[in-house]
This record gives sequence, structure tokens and C-alpha cells, in this order.
Amino acid sequence: MFVWSTSFMSMKQTAMQSNPLHEKEAALDAQVDGIYRVLKGRINLDSIIPTCIEVAQEIENLGRIPGKEKLEILQKVLRHALKESDKSPEEKEQILHVVDTVVPMIVQAAILASKHPIAAQVHAACVGCWTKTK
Repeated sequence: MFVWSTSFMSMKQTAMQSNPLHEKEAALDAQVDGIYRVLKGRINLDSIIPTCIEVAQEIENLGRIPGKEKLEILQKVLRHALKESDKSPEEKEQILHVVDTVVPMIVQAAILASKHPIAAQVHAACVGCWTKTK
């Protein structure tokens, strides 16, 4: 014989608590959509490096966001632009590969260059070597 527990029947229904992970994803998607709308006409998937720089500058305007999240937003904006583009499926696949593999390296190189200007280092090294030979 099966007996129902009265405690089960007397439990109060509580409102479902929101999941902080989903809230973060929703906020991220809102940021991506906002940036895409601002830059929509200026995103050029055929010239990815200048586009990455322009999108990154817009992301910087959002305020204090951790670096990893900035890269994630940048890639999501580019993926969204790619999805909205009229490129062929083959072109989209190639560009998606670039967004997933090359864009992180582009961003890392840009960050390193801004922190340690290459021209200044080369100039210092060359001037130092040149003055030693005189």
C-alpha cells in the first residue's frame, strides 16, 4: 500500500530564485547587442584587425570589465556580426575560425604593444648599440 505524506501536501510553493550565471549571461548578451548596434555599420569582417581595435575601444567605454570578459564580448560581437552578414557559409566558417583562433592573439599583441611599445624598445636597443660602436 502506498501512503502520501502530509508534509508534501503542506509545503509552500516558493518563487524560483534566479540563477546568477544566467543573469551574468543576460547582461553580457545585452552588452554585446548594444555594442553591435553602435558599430553595426563600421564592422568590416574582411578587415578584422581594425575592426577588433574599434570594437575593443567601444568595450573599454563600458567601464571596468575583466580582460577575459572583454575578449569574450569582442568575440561575441564579431560572431553576431558574422551571423548577420550576407557572406557565404564557407566564408562564414573561415571567418569564424579566425574569430576563435586569431582574434585572441591579435588582442594579446595589442595589449602587449600598448604596455611595452615595441618602437621605443627597438629605438633604445639600436641607439644603445649604435653609440657603443662610435
